[in-house]
Amino acid sequence: MGQLDGKVAIVTGAGQNIGRAIALRFAAEGAAVAVVDRDQGRAEAVAAEIQAAGGRAIPVVADVSDEDDVSRGVDDVVRRLGDVHLLVNNAAATINKTLLETSLDEWEYVIGVTLRSQFLLIRKVAAVMIAAGHGGAIVNMASTSGHRGNIGKGAYPVAKGGVLNLTRVAAVELAQHGIRVNSVTPTQSGQPLGYGYQADVFERSGPARSIPLGRWGRPEDQASAVLFLASDQAAFITGVDLPCDGGLLAVFPKAL
Repeated sequence: MGQLDGKVAIVTGAGQNIGRAIALRFAAEGAAVAVVDRDQGRAEAVAAEIQAAGGRAIPVVADVSDEDDVSRGVDDVVRRLGDVHLLVNNAAATINKTLLETSLDEWEYVIGVTLRSQFLLIRKVAAVMIAAGHGGAIVNMASTSGHRGNIGKGAYPVAKGGVLNLTRVAAVELAQHGIRVNSVTPTQSGQPLGYGYQADVFERSGPARSIPLGRWGRPEDQASAVLFLASDQAAFITGVDLPCDGGLLAVFPKAL
């Protein structure tokens, strides 16, 4: 028996890295998984990987920052898999520029993919959960960058800071419907956001001297944290952020 048997889950940004690890872990625990990614090839590859292992999954190609795409995508999931029980808002984007270097279009792109997408998915999926009457669980991916300033990342820390408070607001508003909303704060895991995909880039980059546990994060670390918050083991937990960062946020930052 898996922890998520009989559940339908949507995982965004599931075509690679942390999102892929979450999708694979959810499927291994018995969930039917909608693998959402804007890249069709990545979505199809992860869904096929799950199916080859005996799980149930479908690829869903969508721009999660677009309201119409979100609505269409969720409706497609319900039609093909059934009512949604779990949502993981993992999709994100960054542009490696300072605030003063960031154009308005770049700002809106990062905010759209990283923060607006979570609002759109929460609003749409929560309505499905409420109509079904079975409650559910939503896990939003935050970031250590959302807890403090981060030089050269422009809009990204702002968007992730917004994710933290969006999580709290949604948790309070949706609790009456039996919907729990929490977030996970990862540190660098698997690949740096905004660069080409290399699954083990941090593992190969040398010692993680800034992390008390002495190593970089791995996508599987984040998948375990998300699974806990999505499962019945966290049935009385809502509105919290779970750092999965090897102790990074516990370290007193050095002066510039």
